[in-house]
Amino acid sequence: MTRQALPFFENLNPSILPCLYSAIASLSQTRQAHAYILKSGLLANTLFSTKLISQYANHRCFAQADLVLRSISAPSIPSFSTLIYSLNKSNRFTQSLNVFSRMLSHGVLPDSHVLPNVVKACGKLSALKFGREIHGIVCKFGFDSDSVVQASLVHLYLKSDRIRDARNVFDRLPEGDVVTCGALLSAYARKGCVNEANEIFSGMQRSGVQPNLVSWNGMITGFNQSGNHTEAVVMFQEMRSKGFQPDHITISSVLSAVGDMERLNIGIQVLCCVIKLGLLHCKFVISALMDMFGKCACAGELMKAFEETEEEVMDVGARNALITALSRNGLVDVALEIFE
Repeated sequence: MTRQALPFFENLNPSILPCLYSAIASLSQTRQAHAYILKSGLLANTLFSTKLISQYANHRCFAQADLVLRSISAPSIPSFSTLIYSLNKSNRFTQSLNVFSRMLSHGVLPDSHVLPNVVKACGKLSALKFGREIHGIVCKFGFDSDSVVQASLVHLYLKSDRIRDARNVFDRLPEGDVVTCGALLSAYARKGCVNEANEIFSGMQRSGVQPNLVSWNGMITGFNQSGNHTEAVVMFQEMRSKGFQPDHITISSVLSAVGDMERLNIGIQVLCCVIKLGLLHCKFVISALMDMFGKCACAGELMKAFEETEEEVMDVGARNALITALSRNGLVDVALEIFE
């Protein structure tokens, strides 16, 4: 077979291959390669046609890329998946799903590379119905044991606010990952499902999946948003005890929870953490700090924080938090003065 292929490559224009495989080939060079391939009758060659699709897609010439795909008499999975991936990358999710539908109509079966891209497109378009059909394809062709494909389905169902469906898929994951676990954790926390969130959190650590900062923030922010302020503070304390360093998202969320609990003593501890981490220059943290002092009815600490905060840090959000906090504590004249 190798001997038969040699004359083919020997007669090939030597300038074509570098163009098709180059990451910096110009659109003009791509068009020249396309013309040569058409003239030489080489479009039926899957390797060349797929590379040509990829080059056009790199230049965002999706109409030309699709024209090449339509010109192939017997397109293969790489030809379709190349265009689907490129369309997704450019946020052309509707076109991506249309290409996938054409792929199925040609009788070309999907693989583990194209399916996560198609599921992602469904999530971006909130196309749950189509996503369920793809889930059926996943099960029918045996991809329900593929961790990447299954994880993409978990994210699809979470984006569609179908947490029970997401959990059903998650429980069948052959191998969990920190991103998927973190997404499910955050979803449960936002809904106030404390037991379920803690169950997933404990389970991921038992299975050797260590939480990252995004996982911790998802739990703390989610618990705070759902009104489970005590759980948010407990999770923050556990995070610190295990050596994880919070960021401005963590601090803002836990300060909000502390303010709603009216636990100034805990707020002071968080403030010490803020100073230690050098986050007093963060606008989000300053806003949360003002809000916390206001909710805890600490007008003195509130004004002190305002006076010690640099002018450039006091953006509209921080000033709004300050004015609201002052008004809440009866200091309307001061609030009006700052407003003016």
